[in-house]
Amino acid sequence: MTRLRVLTATLALFTCLTKGTLAQPMGSLDAELSALDAQIEEVEETIAEHDGGLVRALAETRREALMLLHTVVTSRQQAEAGGAVIEIIVPAVVPDRERAQQLLGEMAAQQQRIEDAEHEATSAGGLIQAVALSRVETEKLTLAQLQMAYLQAQYGIAFPVPPDVVNLSSGAGSEDGLGLADEGVDIDDAAGSLAWADPDYPDIDYSLRPFELAHVEGRRISGWWTIEEERAAIDDSPIAIVINYSAYEPGSFSGLTALIAQCREGVTSIVFLQDNYLLSDFRRGTFDITYRIDDEPAKSTRWSELTSSKGAGQFGTEAKDFLRDLYEAERFFIRLTEKNGQRHDALFDLSGIQEPMDTVAAACGWSTLELSLDEYRAIQTMLNVGGFNAGTPDGIWGSGSRDAMRAFQEETGLPITGSPNRATLEALGVRPYDR
Repeated sequence: MTRLRVLTATLALFTCLTKGTLAQPMGSLDAELSALDAQIEEVEETIAEHDGGLVRALAETRREALMLLHTVVTSRQQAEAGGAVIEIIVPAVVPDRERAQQLLGEMAAQQQRIEDAEHEATSAGGLIQAVALSRVETEKLTLAQLQMAYLQAQYGIAFPVPPDVVNLSSGAGSEDGLGLADEGVDIDDAAGSLAWADPDYPDIDYSLRPFELAHVEGRRISGWWTIEEERAAIDDSPIAIVINYSAYEPGSFSGLTALIAQCREGVTSIVFLQDNYLLSDFRRGTFDITYRIDDEPAKSTRWSELTSSKGAGQFGTEAKDFLRDLYEAERFFIRLTEKNGQRHDALFDLSGIQEPMDTVAAACGWSTLELSLDEYRAIQTMLNVGGFNAGTPDGIWGSGSRDAMRAFQEETGLPITGSPNRATLEALGVRPYDR
């Protein structure tokens, strides 16, 4: 923490949504406060209209962000009015004018997304309207976070109290917004005594908020990972989302730093998510990535940028290969370099990785083992010998092989994935070489 002395100054704020328009920079902080007052009044009305559910939870989080902005502006206004010296203790942040200009563009684009969402909400009905309303609140919350990021980049203003991660499953009336009071959970307990703590990793601090959320929402926890499984609305295909929180920083106001692996509608991905808005190479749509797995030599590559501008990822076959490389690893360092040369580093402790990787692989029907053609032929031969018709053993893992494997897995009581995972191969008696 550093001590910043704020003398009389004018702070021009680009405020969040005000009746469908974005406030313009003004010399008077009175105008900025009036805009914020209007936004707070609007979000209070939204909260009052909903007894619970996703829309209310998002609106409550947006209200916290707006109130925080209001407090910052009020403090600066008081400094102007009285000519006094105000002493504020906040994290030190170096202004970044290039990032600030990019964020202004992001805010304008975000405004358009809000208008599109509002149009969708007003023209729909029933369940579709409910989904559209949640999208409106999500887009407005994103705009509030963009405004905070702009203040940080333009003026070096950091926020001492970050808005909490929104809990999408909690209802109104819980003491802490997590529903933990209803669960009878004492959140002041030591991490090792928490109901959701993984006993295999007693050194991990399971009192961190992401683990509390995972417990309340019914997700599994393995080491530093949370595991969520569901079905895709479009085709009922399995979805698996696993998140590593070992680089989580409670004081990050605009988001979180995490490593995410997932299977969604048959597509595997690995994503590095971090809490800053990034400047990408728009022509290429990628970021330079340097990473190191355990003590292996560092490697350089490029990952695709995320539409949120807050991270990068790999998808499809490249993601599968990368997750196989991580399966036995203990730690993972990654560096993302922006177009302007700014670096974002993170070091992840991969403790507990095997269960989440198995879950993602099973959902997308691939093996965490990198199997050769000969090994696939051996598996097909074993299935045929056991009476499960995998067709001619040719090493090509097609639909016939997947069907035979599913039949074997069902008969032996294993998770039905159609893929030759470690547990299935052990049951078959096939021993692929160690990786």
